[in-house]
Amino acid sequence: MEARIVIIHNDENMRDLLTLSLKREGWQVFGYSYAWIELADLKQHRPDLIILDFTVGTAEGTGWELLQLLKMDDTTAKIPVLITTTALHLSAEVRGYLLTRYIKVVPNSFYLKTFLALVHKTLTLASQAGVLFSSDHPLPILVVDDTEDLREAIVTVLRLEGYEVVTAPDGLVALEIVSRAEHCLILLDMSMPIMNGYEFLRAYDRQLRPHSPVIILTGNTEILTGILPAFVIDVIPKPFEISHLLKLISKYAQPV
Repeated sequence: MEARIVIIHNDENMRDLLTLSLKREGWQVFGYSYAWIELADLKQHRPDLIILDFTVGTAEGTGWELLQLLKMDDTTAKIPVLITTTALHLSAEVRGYLLTRYIKVVPNSFYLKTFLALVHKTLTLASQAGVLFSSDHPLPILVVDDTEDLREAIVTVLRLEGYEVVTAPDGLVALEIVSRAEHCLILLDMSMPIMNGYEFLRAYDRQLRPHSPVIILTGNTEILTGILPAFVIDVIPKPFEISHLLKLISKYAQPV
């Protein structure tokens, strides 16, 4: 089975071992360290599988950042990912969630033969349309705003455009919603009671999972963009042109 695999691993010896072993199986393999890999490189290779190593410290944080970028980009979101790690301890619930995003976590103390079998299985499943690594049902958009009139106006327009939409009146409710289900996009107001937009972003950023892209809608002209997480893709000041918002949304969401 001819396939393209990208390995991202800071340990050169392990990277070379995996590269050699995978090439012997007949696959095209491209190896990188985190210092030399960018999303543009991954798009250029158009890989069928990505192997990410998560180690303690900087590499683990960089790994999550890269994983978020992968899953936020339409062209790479459905590429299956195998994470190898010695330190990442995830609950069964989070592991189950990661599988829905085509991500599997593998302990670093694996037998090479077992790992190669897993790669074979993953590539086979990925090639079977509609079985594991595809979904015909678009994910919903989450609208978070405490102003009911504006929230309902946005929801009405989005539904008329064919999008599935769920809502939350504050950050605390939104945090509960995103812990139960995934969304293609979050539209977030910043000034809300109970939990405001900044507090939501900090809590959401701490969750060890790929994050949905976030568009901030705000009447505050002094948003501190420098402290916003990487998954915040745009800040739109209120009042805004709905046509501008819809154009931006169309890059990250699909109508039902």
